Amino acid sequence: MPQAEIIKALTDAIDSGIYKYGDSLPSTRKLADEYGTSQQTVASALAVMAGMGMVQVQRGAGTKVITGRRGHIKLGTYRSANRTVPTGMTAWARDAGEGAKEGPTQVSQTISTDADVDTGIPAGTEVVERARTRFAADGAPMQHKRTLVTVEAATLTPQGWTGLPPMMSPGDVIPPDGMSIAKWLGMGVERVVYDICTSPVSGAAAVALTLPEGTPCLRIVSRGIRGDGQVAYATVTTAPLRSSISLEIRDDEGGSA
Repeated sequence: MPQAEIIKALTDAIDSGIYKYGDSLPSTRKLADEYGTSQQTVASALAVMAGMGMVQVQRGAGTKVITGRRGHIKLGTYRSANRTVPTGMTAWARDAGEGAKEGPTQVSQTISTDADVDTGIPAGTEVVERARTRFAADGAPMQHKRTLVTVEAATLTPQGWTGLPPMMSPGDVIPPDGMSIAKWLGMGVERVVYDICTSPVSGAAAVALTLPEGTPCLRIVSRGIRGDGQVAYATVTTAPLRSSISLEIRDDEGGSA
């Protein structure tokens, strides 16, 4: 069996649940026997899969599955230019299936750095950082999300709100149905811009996704831009490379556009 077919067969086995997150794959000898090929071809296939962040090859310890089933990232649902359906934990759990969950949100006040340049928030800006990890039903980490909110925007509260501002509180921020968080809090956001690329994972995202530093991953940066052109918030979503992405756009009558 050629290398490409071995990769497809093992990928299908992961997606079907035959090999789950954290499982060890059979030895290269057993896989070579199963697929009717050489150990060298199997080893090459595993090396490619390791480069994709699907498995981790450990000398003397075999090969471990470090990804779950193929994930999906739904950027949102929009009507005209305004988001009408929140895409927080409720949407994630619905789309990811029964048993999907989100880890606790870690909230801290910090200063943006040069590493945050693609968020559009200048280095040295005082921000509130909200970080969390989303998991599939089998426990595999699927997304690491890190949101930076300028302190000016993070301290906003809805009319009649008492207590700590929502963006500075731990836990999921849930606005009324049909309203974005930015609109609910009055951030003055007029448009949301998305940048999607592949990038080597590092830092907290690598730890959260249990991937080796430098593994190629999807990096999605969304920026909420105010009328004056300034960024009120930016969210960086990091996910395994083979995740799929969708964006639903509806016209004013509710049909897809």
